[in-house]
Amino acid sequence: MDATPRRGSGSATVVVVWAAILAIMTLVSILPIFLYDVDLSTLSFGSDIPIVVGVGILLTGYAPAFAALLAVRVVPGSGGIRRLLAPAVRWRVHPVWYLIAILGPIGLFLVGDVIRSLLGLEVPPAWLALPSASALAFLAGALIAGSFGEEVGWRGLAQPRLQQRRGALAAAIVVGVLWSLWHLWPVLTPGGFALTGVSGVALTFMRLTATSVVYAWLLNSTRGSLLIVMLAHAGHNIAVRVVPLPPGTQQGDPVTALLYVAAAVLVVLFYGANWLSKSPGVSNGPALALSPHSS
Repeated sequence: MDATPRRGSGSATVVVVWAAILAIMTLVSILPIFLYDVDLSTLSFGSDIPIVVGVGILLTGYAPAFAALLAVRVVPGSGGIRRLLAPAVRWRVHPVWYLIAILGPIGLFLVGDVIRSLLGLEVPPAWLALPSASALAFLAGALIAGSFGEEVGWRGLAQPRLQQRRGALAAAIVVGVLWSLWHLWPVLTPGGFALTGVSGVALTFMRLTATSVVYAWLLNSTRGSLLIVMLAHAGHNIAVRVVPLPPGTQQGDPVTALLYVAAAVLVVLFYGANWLSKSPGVSNGPALALSPHSS
């Protein structure tokens, strides 16, 4: 059986319900920050904060996936939980996609350092680094939250359903804007905007919308393998720790953002805006691309 709902209003309905649940879950998760007046600009990995605040912040990382699981459970004809999660274990794709997903972000970050060096901009003391023990502990949680906690919602539920009606590029842009808005929840909290700034907000929209296009390309080019997208998300989080950014760019690196934009433009130029893919299966529609029998 097809793992994706057929074209129609049902796909749009489940996306709207998912977005509403995601907004509510995120707001509830960050509520303790306001109740305890926790200033995010003063926090570090070892900060002593109320446990309810820590749990709330942790839950925000999984809100997109939890909201997706709830949405397909409550919206009739949306496919159900099993079908939602099936693409996350679709591993039978060409090995080159694994290399692109895992090593691509590290390569992109290194290209960024080359560009900085050529332009005479500040570069990090070391272009490659081994994360500290505390950073590794944080990275382990970030990999799980970023890969499963986020992608089951963004590319597991929203992208394939939206592109049925609007095409892959338009869907990716919509998902990218939603992704950016959700990622910017800290600006609503005490000290959050001071930590992010106007430039950080703008760069978040630029980078994540472009990354959304790249991830849609990975999804459709692998016939709906959410696993590859999850690995790419994990690859980015690994690259952030392995390829240090120059001082002062942690809240928004314009070079990295522009490189993701360049990657997105190349994807659109070479693969087309309709499906962001050259795969014959995908060109016939997203239903085939997300069929559980695709490989």
